[in-house]
Amino acid sequence: MYYNCIMKWIPFILLTFGLNIAAAQIPVAPPTLEWAAFRQQVLDNHPLALQANLYRDQAKASLLRARGGFDPKSYAEFSNKNFTDKNYYRYTEAGIKYPTWLGLELKGAYNLTSGEFLNSESKLPKNGQAVFGFNWTLGQGLLLDERRAGLLQSKIGLETGDAERADALNDLLLDAAKAYWNWVLTDNQVRIFQDALQQAEIRNEAISESFRQGERSPIDTLETFIQVQNRRLDVNFAQTDLQNAALALQVFLWDVNQQIASISSIAPAPALLTEQYAALAPQNASALLEQARLRHPALRLYAAKLQALDVERRLKIEKRKPVLDLNYNLLGNGWSFFPTPSTDGPGVLLNDIKWGIQFSYPILNRKARGDLQITQIKTAQTDFALRQKRQEIEMKVQQYANELNNLSSQINLYQGIVSNRRILLAAENTRFSLGESSVFLINTREQAWLDAQVKYLKLLSEYQKAQAGLRWAAGTP
Repeated sequence: MYYNCIMKWIPFILLTFGLNIAAAQIPVAPPTLEWAAFRQQVLDNHPLALQANLYRDQAKASLLRARGGFDPKSYAEFSNKNFTDKNYYRYTEAGIKYPTWLGLELKGAYNLTSGEFLNSESKLPKNGQAVFGFNWTLGQGLLLDERRAGLLQSKIGLETGDAERADALNDLLLDAAKAYWNWVLTDNQVRIFQDALQQAEIRNEAISESFRQGERSPIDTLETFIQVQNRRLDVNFAQTDLQNAALALQVFLWDVNQQIASISSIAPAPALLTEQYAALAPQNASALLEQARLRHPALRLYAAKLQALDVERRLKIEKRKPVLDLNYNLLGNGWSFFPTPSTDGPGVLLNDIKWGIQFSYPILNRKARGDLQITQIKTAQTDFALRQKRQEIEMKVQQYANELNNLSSQINLYQGIVSNRRILLAAENTRFSLGESSVFLINTREQAWLDAQVKYLKLLSEYQKAQAGLRWAAGTP
């Protein structure tokens, strides 16, 4: 009698211990791959992140090239003619030219000439002649020319390079976040299904033992065994999903030597249940929206493009002016300037000089007018695109904020559903131990609890993805 009573309670005892066996055995957990460490590794080593860093380097190189347009330039020219044992002429000139920001190019040179048939205007003092002067653009190019426009646009290019880098990293981190949280979800699902398989095996063993004692029918053992098979199938599918998710995650894991990480070296995923899943406060949503309007990399790109187009517009306006260039050179006797002592004051600048004026202007000037109209059209197109992009970004921020808040509410609601499903399962086990339930009902309750856990994990993962999407939409990854 006592023995039979003990046998009746064996299934309930095993079930109770089975449901809590995971809590009773707590091994030391290995280090997990947390989001912050994963994100930093992506930023430090991923090829696309390294490529994005080159945008600013390229912009700096373009700025250096543009500044080269204002570098002083040394030059030398030599021309000589000999014929029938006669030296007809020999011209030598060496000097330096220095362009300035105001369209004024300074020049210093030294000339030597000799020969039997020199043109009279080319004859110089026996010891040569020093020249100091300038070329000054007084018409087209006085306020802006190609060199100055190129330098201004290259400075704007620094902002463009920063915005392109931020935009590329923004997209990269969104893709990385989706892959990471999908991997975390599948890893957590594997653990849940493995625990469920362990529960099913314990239950099957308990029912089988009860059957051997004559307490249960064969159909109960068959049902628990089928449940074990289903759980093994769940584990198999979940492990396949985890392997595929790990492969997707592997694409983002590179080391400092630009070698992609092996799947076996990836640390375990953290538990989703330890995170906080609060709703987004209205003031935080407003701050993100304002941040997106001010500093979103896509909007910064458009703003920089508009600035560059404004420089181009100013240059095209300058092109509509006539060409009027003045050149003026003081001529020395050797290295000696102002050799006539009787001349003083400003009048000295009118002696021993060489100067000239160049003027030109196309009568209809259609090329310049057409270029200006094209630039104005491009500016209008870019402005319309900026308005559209700004609206799209604001809409995305609001959509992700709404999604995040809805997921937060669903998570809080479903947390209670999971807890209640667990209570129902425990109550069904109690009824089963009292002979008032069946294996079928226990399996049904357990399946409902398992489904609730899986859905709850999916909600947690979607929350993290929505949070990453919100950062991406706001341009602050």
